[in-house]
Amino acid sequence: MLEPYFQWLGKLPISQAIGSSIWIFPLVQAIHLVFLALLAGAILIVDMRLLGFGLTTRPVSQVARDARPWLIAGILGMISTGIPQLMQNSMREYYSEYFWTKMTLIAVGLVIMLTVRRKVTQATESSLAGKIVALVSIGVWGGVVWNARLIGLFT
Repeated sequence: MLEPYFQWLGKLPISQAIGSSIWIFPLVQAIHLVFLALLAGAILIVDMRLLGFGLTTRPVSQVARDARPWLIAGILGMISTGIPQLMQNSMREYYSEYFWTKMTLIAVGLVIMLTVRRKVTQATESSLAGKIVALVSIGVWGGVVWNARLIGLFT
């Protein structure tokens, strides 16, 4: 169903330019990894606080509020560098089960982040629900990173 779109994406002149350049793709990947660290750090610092580790002298809501700009920057950076990577490898990604698993987990992670996790981070102290949400969040985002790595290794 999406195959024609992925074929079109791979044939765009900019996709070809990214693929034929010796510097563009590695540079985009390097920047993507920097934004990954930013995103993962922003998620992990809040999740660890929800679990009761680190920054325990600060309310959960304050930790989440302070991490939010870094989280948004990480998400926007990942999208802006992920699209060129997809453009250059569109058909490889289309046929990769790891790519589709990663995309599904990203969608799940964003839904959790914008709903349940947002609610539990508004509390001043962590609860059992907050701990469960933090563990699920770490698992989902860890799955995103794991599948992204598997794309590079096996597709």
